Amino acid sequence: MESVDEQGAKTQDEGSSRAEGPPSFMGKHRLAAAISHLHNEINLIQEELNELETLGESSLVCNELISSVESIPDPLLPMTKGPVDDSWERWFRGAHNLRTRWI
Repeated sequence: MESVDEQGAKTQDEGSSRAEGPPSFMGKHRLAAAISHLHNEINLIQEELNELETLGESSLVCNELISSVESIPDPLLPMTKGPVDDSWERWFRGAHNLRTRWI
């Protein structure tokens, strides 16, 4: 109910007033769907955490894998440390003389 206060302004009685917040752009069904989606994500993450707890030490497996990979030489890398062909290396370095540059 509305009543007039001492200053002449209309006010609502406290019993019938609702708490007014910022306007909501989401309906009840969308809000319920968003909450349900979040609960599903929480459950999936919880299941993943439970699986991780049962896996054991993965660092041991990683160390074994790294040591086995490092022990086998890479077939695409050359066995020598220095340049095999000097002319090949000069081609990659480019010209050192300013007169032979195009720009």
